[in-house]
Amino acid sequence: MTNRHFCKPRHLILTSTLALQLLAIPAANAAENIEPNLNADEQALVDWLPPREQEMVELLEQLTITNSGSMNKAGVGEIAEFFSAELRQLGFGVTTLPGERIDMPSCPGSDYSIDVADHLLATKPGNGTRLLLMGHMDTVFPPFAPFQDFRRDGDTIYGPGVADMKGGLVVMLYALKALDEAGDLDDMAITVLLNSDEEIGSLSSRKFLEQQAREHDYGLVYESTGTDTLVRERKGLGQARFVVNGVASHAGGAHEQGRSAIKELAYKIVEIENMTDYETGLTVNVGVVSGGEARNTIAPCAEAFVDLRYPTPEHGEQARQQFESIFSQVYSYPVDSGELSTDSWVNLHRPPKIATAKSDYLLEKTRSIGRLLGQELGVTDSGGGTDGSLTQAVGLPTLDSLGIAGTGAHSNREQARLSSLVERAQLSAVLIRRLSQE
Repeated sequence: MTNRHFCKPRHLILTSTLALQLLAIPAANAAENIEPNLNADEQALVDWLPPREQEMVELLEQLTITNSGSMNKAGVGEIAEFFSAELRQLGFGVTTLPGERIDMPSCPGSDYSIDVADHLLATKPGNGTRLLLMGHMDTVFPPFAPFQDFRRDGDTIYGPGVADMKGGLVVMLYALKALDEAGDLDDMAITVLLNSDEEIGSLSSRKFLEQQAREHDYGLVYESTGTDTLVRERKGLGQARFVVNGVASHAGGAHEQGRSAIKELAYKIVEIENMTDYETGLTVNVGVVSGGEARNTIAPCAEAFVDLRYPTPEHGEQARQQFESIFSQVYSYPVDSGELSTDSWVNLHRPPKIATAKSDYLLEKTRSIGRLLGQELGVTDSGGGTDGSLTQAVGLPTLDSLGIAGTGAHSNREQARLSSLVERAQLSAVLIRRLSQE
């Protein structure tokens, strides 16, 4: 997901501003968030990575040209096999977590369902702080998408998933490789969870993420750092799919006998889009619409897929209730004869990520280490979602933007800054080492 700013409700703006002021002057100790200089062992970690830049780029190219759209189980499986082998070499025990089939209402013939590939869980028991490292293997680009190639132009690389988040997977892997080379990885308690369905809402992997979150002390997610920023808070995300069932009829000879599902869908779309409220920060987007059988047939079925972003759990629940109210009513005909009906599926798949004292500590610790490495990282809030929202909501302090610096995700403009591969791997290696010793 990309790091996009969003309009926040006034109370969240004040909360965020106040918190950032507190971060600048910690209440308990003025030096609390000032990290000590790198020691010799940490400097060795940092120095090991720059000579690996070319192999990091080559790996990212191979991952990028391996299509792993969320619906492409074979492609996701290739990515999983590669990381399984790499993590085993680093001493992790690797298992698979089962995907599942997600069924949603659809018009006859469209049969909309998602067959989710298996997820990857790698564990390594150790001592000290228990760290959960997370990433996703899927992208938004299906095999037939025209944007499939990897390209390099100076310090900029282009390709589907270079930022979201195959670049982040490379950063994670090479941070672990650096720690392994130094002998630091042996005693660390680290779990790696790579899921296959993040881009479609982690509908299958959510239960695994939440389970692992409850068993660890900190969470690190390798989404993009955008334009060199760490994300502090995120909106909650939801999705809705609804199918309007009408009555088919001849558009010329028996128009009055039909009940147009497309007409009713249009009315419902207007009601749904009118839910957007920039003052509170709640937005909805009817992103996909289809329906009908022929130009001269009153449409017996029409369907739509809706995206929801909400600032607080209360806003999410209110939106869910509004959806259900809209789906239960008939707007397009003055008398409801019962011939029009709507089937719906609503899922608030990611809660808002709301900052806590512990997540702020993790964020500021990371920024402080970044300064030691010459990386000045800003702080932002985002309307894009990540799995860090799920883990933080069940109590795991989570930083979810440790990957490559990149922009243009989910489009054919996706790009990343090549030199940030090494930079972020250095940052993660030092961060993981220090967190493990707490």
